[in-house]
Amino acid sequence: MKKYISILIISIATITMFNGCKKSADDSATPTPATGVIEFHLHTMVDSVEVADYDSVYVMSSGRKIKVHFAQLYLSNIQLLKLDGSAIDVPGVIVLKKQQIEPYILGTVPSGNYKSVRFNVGLPVATNAATPVASDSTLNQPVMWFGNTAQPSGFVFVNFQGAIDTTAAGNGTVAQMQSFSYKIGTNNNLVTIQLPDNNFTIAPNQTQLVHMMIDYNKLFTGINLHTAGNLIMNTVAANSTSLGLQLKSNVSTMIMYQ
Repeated sequence: MKKYISILIISIATITMFNGCKKSADDSATPTPATGVIEFHLHTMVDSVEVADYDSVYVMSSGRKIKVHFAQLYLSNIQLLKLDGSAIDVPGVIVLKKQQIEPYILGTVPSGNYKSVRFNVGLPVATNAATPVASDSTLNQPVMWFGNTAQPSGFVFVNFQGAIDTTAAGNGTVAQMQSFSYKIGTNNNLVTIQLPDNNFTIAPNQTQLVHMMIDYNKLFTGINLHTAGNLIMNTVAANSTSLGLQLKSNVSTMIMYQ
């Protein structure tokens, strides 16, 4: 009986050792990398003044008055730049920045240290040629089309409308303000912006905000406001004029860190 018990104990010990040495499926699996969430926080500005609502009269630092009727734009091809300069894509995200909305959660990305962000103002070529479905709340936006439908003319990348003091001294009255309307689009006017280095960290399971300002006043840089023809650009054809080229150049300067 003692011999039987001894054999049994040895057998149990052997089985236990064998099982202890086996790797489970979980042990051999590749660990899931840590991730966090990236969010853009975007403020609509004219110069140093934040646009709290449409149709209010704002006075810029130069003293020039402006009234914003509408201000929207698209951001796409968003990337986060790591400290070594390599890029992490935030795939499949298109942001329609509206004046009254500031936070935009972009999605999950690898946690770690980053130095900057890069994105396009506008839409990818394929998207710009697509017809949005009715349920697509980002692209099914008639105010962001050049025509009554998205195609064949494509999407408006930046839509900025309002009224501005066009007097030479910039000290005109509200009654003297003139209407302006800029609809910037077409594949040729897609603009890539990479912001200066400003290190940030995305911690595991945490949300990291990147605060930015969109200064629509920058669109007026280099434009003679006293010329009536410089206040309106609403067609695809007009986007290829000298005014369109100037506005495209100005788009590249209108977004900055807060």
